[in-house]
Amino acid sequence: MTTPYQPSPEQGYAGYPPPAPVAPQMLVPAEMVPPIRGVTAFLSAQVRAGDWILPRLFRAVSFWGDVKIDLTRARFGAGTSRIELVVIMASVTELVPPDVRIECDGDAIIGSFDLQGQKWSAPGGGAPTIHVTGTAFLGSVEVKIVNPNAPSWIKTLRTRWNEVRGIAPGQP
Repeated sequence: MTTPYQPSPEQGYAGYPPPAPVAPQMLVPAEMVPPIRGVTAFLSAQVRAGDWILPRLFRAVSFWGDVKIDLTRARFGAGTSRIELVVIMASVTELVPPDVRIECDGDAIIGSFDLQGQKWSAPGGGAPTIHVTGTAFLGSVEVKIVNPNAPSWIKTLRTRWNEVRGIAPGQP
């Protein structure tokens, strides 16, 4: 019986450099973390991205709409924060950096509630935890762990195309 390939720490994850440890600027003091915030999308779209502080409880409700929660540049309090989602005939996409611990347990009723990109996740000992829960009814929830060191899809496509054509890397 063979075991699946596991790259060494020197090689990184899936051949890419490993994510950096939790950056000190990512963590904020507990008194700066708001207790509760949220967004609602009713026949509309809501985006929460950029430099912001994730509250201890973040609620998102989407009915015939779209919500995007981008945590890649967000700041967190130490410990656990919760994200509660209610999705009805809509979609919610959540982008999570690899140095944050993520727990995902939602229910899908004629829909989907997915966690993608676990291969990028490498949280350290003091990493904040995000617990994602909720319900997707005729809708979708995608929680994606994204690797900032991974090449873009166009760069990957260009590299593969050049390999097929026999062009060495770095040549036009």
